[in-house]
Parts: sequence; structure tokens; C-alpha cells
Amino acid sequence: MVLAISAGWYVGWIIGAVVVLLAAGLLLMAIMTGRKISGQGDAITEALTGTRENTTPLFDVSGLNLVVIRITRGLARARGGGDA
Repeated sequence: MVLAISAGWYVGWIIGAVVVLLAAGLLLMAIMTGRKISGQGDAITEALTGTRENTTPLFDVSGLNLVVIRITRGLARARGGGDA
């Protein structure tokens, strides 16, 4: 009976060690995935900042359009024509 109890303890310790190792491995994988995602987030932020800087002049197109319309109407009036 004593042998069976001590063998049971050994099996329990082995199972416990395996569970702890699996949990530690999963935790390390989760940490590595989080770091990878964080790095990708930084890269995405840099790309979006560059995109914003490159597309900022597009917001001035409507203002430029209004100026061009105003100039063409003024030229049409100066030539004696009607409102363009």
C-alpha cells in the first residue's frame, strides 16, 4: 500500500510539472505575440503619419477650386462676357 501511495505521488508530481511547463510555454507565447503586435502597431502608426502628411494638401483643393472659379468669372467679365 505504501508503494502505491508513493507511486501516486510521483505520477502527481510529474503531471503537475507538465501542467506548469505547458502554462509557462503558453504564457511565453502570449508575451511574444503581444510584442509582435506592439511592433506592428508602431509600424502602422508611422505609415499613417506619413499618409496624413502626404494627403494634407488634398484638403486645400476645394479652396483652390474656388479661387480658380473666381478668377475665371473675373476674366469673363473683363472680356465683356456674362457670368461664367
